[in-house]
Amino acid sequence: MQTTPLNLILLGLFEPEQELRELHVFKKAAENLDEDLARRAVLLDQLYTQGTASSKAFKEMLLDYTRLFLSPGTPLAKNYLTRWKTKLGDNILEEYLSYLEKKGFETEKDIKELPEHIVPVLEVYELLDKEEKPEYFEKFLSKFILDWSKLLEVEARHGFYKNLGKFFTEWAKLEAKKNGAVP
Repeated sequence: MQTTPLNLILLGLFEPEQELRELHVFKKAAENLDEDLARRAVLLDQLYTQGTASSKAFKEMLLDYTRLFLSPGTPLAKNYLTRWKTKLGDNILEEYLSYLEKKGFETEKDIKELPEHIVPVLEVYELLDKEEKPEYFEKFLSKFILDWSKLLEVEARHGFYKNLGKFFTEWAKLEAKKNGAVP
């Protein structure tokens, strides 16, 4: 996987780790983002550092992560396709796998479920050539990315996740504009 600013930001969608704080990945991402997103990435770095600095702060951050992404039943900010299937269409799994194979990605033959996490979907987006991104964004991201981002903003209690939602809202708007898509 290539390291891009978005790949570094995506680390915020995994379970928080105190070790990640020391790497300042969000600040590193800011070095290669436009001004508004860079400002948001620096804020994410500060909030992640604060959220993992003490045992109490870490527990609060981990609790919100669990509530947002892992809660039994339906997590508040479930990360990808099954939650958004009604917006993406009934054939989304077949379309997604077909697209990946057409672009040369290896896929397992017995996949029956959509990716549950947004990270691999965004990583594929980052790997695509500039001219391939508009089609992918339109098919697999534009129909839900803003709704998901805003849901994360609204439902998050911890400042890091609330601002992560704001980051993705801004990112999605910029990408939609670049790709000529209507988010």
